[in-house]
Amino acid sequence: MAGRRSSGGPRLQFAVVAVAVVAITTLVHHHLQAAGPRPELELIETFPGAQLAEGPAPDFVLQRRDGTTATLADFKGKVVFLNFWATWCPPCREEMPDMEALARDLKFDQFEMVAVSGDESWAEIDTFAQGFEDRLQGMTVLLDTEKQLAARYGTEKLPETYIIDPQGRLRMRFVNKQPWTQPEIARYLNWLANGG
Repeated sequence: MAGRRSSGGPRLQFAVVAVAVVAITTLVHHHLQAAGPRPELELIETFPGAQLAEGPAPDFVLQRRDGTTATLADFKGKVVFLNFWATWCPPCREEMPDMEALARDLKFDQFEMVAVSGDESWAEIDTFAQGFEDRLQGMTVLLDTEKQLAARYGTEKLPETYIIDPQGRLRMRFVNKQPWTQPEIARYLNWLANGG
């Protein structure tokens, strides 16, 4: 009798593993539901070159067209759409009308579109805007001739855009030009502005 094998050995082990898998899956599912949906994941599926970003957004001190300076801290409490571009960059010029349309659509106090140009001077930006009544309207345009801020953000090629939440944390990074008139991005920015 001592050598008789237990008839439930492998079956019992399988059952224990199955119960453990179900328990872990249930816990993960409940955790994800409690954490809420991640709208960023939807954007990654919709927008080419969209990536999650995290950590505090690097601050800056850059010049506006009127000679005054702007810092990221000036926009604390707002969702900041931070775009790195230049007038000599064809994809930047191509996406600018969509950015302008998005800026017009998102006219609320908790949103700021900041376009940081890597051009050599304001003269190039002025020439780019000439003849367009609403060119660059609805956004804060800043000049970074040394391209130091783009490097601090990790920008490798233009254009690149970063979304910063009202607490000053990086949330999203978009590499290359994007279809900014897609409704998903406006919904996401509104969601962030409302405490998302």
